[in-house]
Amino acid sequence: MPPTMTLTIDAVKAGAAERPATLLRPRALAVGSTIGVVMSSTAPREARVRRGVQALERAGFRVKTDPALLVPRRYHRREDTRRAEAFMAMWSDPEVDGMIAGTGGYGAVRVLQYLDPEVFRHHPKALVGYSDVTALHLWMWRVAGLRTIHGPTLDDLLSARVPTVASLVTTLTQPQPDTRLGDGVARTMIPGRAVGRLVGGNLSLVQQSIGTPWEVPVDGAILFLEETKDPMSVADERLLHLRTSGLLSRVSGVVFGHLTLDRSEEVEFEDFLLDLVSDLGVPVLMDFPAGHKHPNLSLPLGTGMELVCDRESGWLRYHEPAFTPHHDS
Repeated sequence: MPPTMTLTIDAVKAGAAERPATLLRPRALAVGSTIGVVMSSTAPREARVRRGVQALERAGFRVKTDPALLVPRRYHRREDTRRAEAFMAMWSDPEVDGMIAGTGGYGAVRVLQYLDPEVFRHHPKALVGYSDVTALHLWMWRVAGLRTIHGPTLDDLLSARVPTVASLVTTLTQPQPDTRLGDGVARTMIPGRAVGRLVGGNLSLVQQSIGTPWEVPVDGAILFLEETKDPMSVADERLLHLRTSGLLSRVSGVVFGHLTLDRSEEVEFEDFLLDLVSDLGVPVLMDFPAGHKHPNLSLPLGTGMELVCDRESGWLRYHEPAFTPHHDS
């Protein structure tokens, strides 16, 4: 890998300042396209990798995994550099049409300072993942100027989990699916309609982005948030940080995905959330089926979406294409 592939924080800031005004669209995948598996965070379990590869192959894709995918992570700068270079090498591979993270966990934020934005701008591809991969999503939008997909990681995939796999395939292969995502499952907390770029992901990583070159871009956006395992007080702290930083007041809508939190500290869970967002004057949706439970529907981050919150139910639908058609030259 050329030495120019390893950057400093100053270089990342410069790249962010020069990012394009519009986000690049990756090309949609097709049957037979190759999906690369990236080692962005914690090392996944071998059995789950095999299961995920089989699910993708049964869906009609080819799969190429990083040779070091299963190697346990060590949190040192030398290791961060190696993982960043492996990530860029996989991204630049002409045989690879799109990318999916092996798993979540921890570690993605450590590689960001060593990624070269130009590598990604010159080779727009789909990147899929959630949880810890939120850090990569944020970096891709703000620094590299690319749209991404909030969706399952490889170790989440199982052919029996039909909605999760089917949603991923549809999102990857159709530039603008005509469907109401979450309809009949998600519930309205505050009614209304909004149109804006869909941004966000895991609440912890979204909060950690504040003050960085990859801070979550909220102006006029529909903010999607999901979280897992943390106690209510920690979720409260993170939402309050988004609020007191002034970011929440700039969104056009809020979508809460799976929130598998320890709710023992707050019996009236929905009242707790409503108290933090009720004065924003925007529609708010609850229980959207995406995040750390199944189904984990795939969402086109960075793409214009319409949020509809009717009296009881609500949904998201595409307002513009997320991808260019596969047959485009």
